Amino acid sequence: MKLNMNNWKLLNDLEYKQSWDFISDKLNFKPYQKKDTILLPIPNKHFDISDYYNDGFIDELYDDLHNCALLWFKTIANGERMYALNWQHECYSFEVDLPFEKTEFNEWIIPVFPNGDFLFFLTRDFKNGIFADGINFTICLWGDDMMNALEINTPKMFIR
Repeated sequence: MKLNMNNWKLLNDLEYKQSWDFISDKLNFKPYQKKDTILLPIPNKHFDISDYYNDGFIDELYDDLHNCALLWFKTIANGERMYALNWQHECYSFEVDLPFEKTEFNEWIIPVFPNGDFLFFLTRDFKNGIFADGINFTICLWGDDMMNALEINTPKMFIR
């Protein structure tokens, strides 16, 4: 099914290369390792989401996570488009203030809750971001602005 997308734009070659170079070189991303798949800048926080895979997912928690993510993005984007990357799939930029087109499953094109892949949401300067690890079942956030945004808007699934 082809989506009519106004917000999600495929990354151009330079954006794609710069983003994955940052993830590979600066974050030392090593996909499919059992642990230590990435080295995140400080400050950062890691959240175990494995319970939501084992016990099934509640739509309310999924929606809450994505609503919080939208608020984070508005805080960290500084008026610029952000990047959404999916390991070994198409990658996009998006405007935080435009509607997010969704798939036929009513999900973002690249969701914050990982669906078995490695997902990244990055500011254009790479100072703030999200790493969603669908293999090791974690969501990790980094950056000063992201930590402030997280403190104000914490998803229910991160509170234990």
